[in-house]
Amino acid sequence: MTPAGQPSRHALLPRLIVALASAVALALGLLVVVISPRADAVVPLSPAFDGLARGVDSSSWQHPHGAHVDWHAAAASGQSFAFVKATEGTGPANRYYEADVEAARAAGMAVGSYHKARPAMDPAIQARAFATRVQSVGGEQLPPVLDIETDEGKNPQELIEWTRVFLTELQHLTGRTPIVYTYRFFWIDRMANTTQFSEYPLWLAEYGVPEPTLPVIGGWNEWLFWQNSETGEVPGFTGPVDLNIFAGTREDLGAWMGPVTPGEAPAPAPEAAPAPAPAPEPAPAIARVPDPAPVLDPAPAPVAGGRAEPVTIVVPEGLPAPDGVRLPETVTVPAHMLDQIPPEFR
Repeated sequence: MTPAGQPSRHALLPRLIVALASAVALALGLLVVVISPRADAVVPLSPAFDGLARGVDSSSWQHPHGAHVDWHAAAASGQSFAFVKATEGTGPANRYYEADVEAARAAGMAVGSYHKARPAMDPAIQARAFATRVQSVGGEQLPPVLDIETDEGKNPQELIEWTRVFLTELQHLTGRTPIVYTYRFFWIDRMANTTQFSEYPLWLAEYGVPEPTLPVIGGWNEWLFWQNSETGEVPGFTGPVDLNIFAGTREDLGAWMGPVTPGEAPAPAPEAAPAPAPAPEPAPAIARVPDPAPVLDPAPAPVAGGRAEPVTIVVPEGLPAPDGVRLPETVTVPAHMLDQIPPEFR
């Protein structure tokens, strides 16, 4: 997916080294044949790939000076599928996107879309921009693709986290498991050959070989698509185009088609259980007042002198009494009354 005529970043340094070595050798009078480590020439493929579905990927670079792409001619030449660039960074890219998708479909090709990653920008925003444009063309599609082939200054751990956020968000927004597209050497060098994404289908770019190198990168034990050249010649295109192979037949490719619609919302994180209410403080103990004892007739209150018992007094004889009234012989009175009688009268 490198623009036509623009070598990818990972190829620049080796080519520079080869060029310098050639200059030194020529100065010494030696004949040196300069061969790029990333050979652009189309290498004949292993017979093992006979019968597998072939396809292309396209962007605005396939429309130099607004040139038209004849998708019917491409399909008639044996191209079964096409991936069309939809977005780059946080916004749309490739003003030919909608037209190419429609024309490739009309030609009977299976169509998918890809996003060119810009790791210096927010991954979630990029995933949303990509999902929005992919959904705008609707219909049955191949899984959406993340094209990650540049680090933009991020270290491997930062790139790994960026990739995780993008893929997770994209899968949620489209309801599809995305495909990861990358170069072999980029993944090994800039992604530390991480195995954390091996559950996603792989679209491997490796040129100049009759078949992909084994073992496959990043913990993958197989690839779904293989981009074997960026300088292919395909009827309907005015310039070079990327060539790809699907790991199956044209009929097998149909199993990877499906709608690109929002997936189910992720389950909300469980709310934290409320803290248990503090146990109420026990009410202060109230001393139980014993039931009152039955009220009895009060005993006579003690009086000065300590006497409390009633006292019987003998009534003296000869006391005057009203006519017809007979005085009693004795009178019983409370003891305290005696204390109130002057001593001279006791």
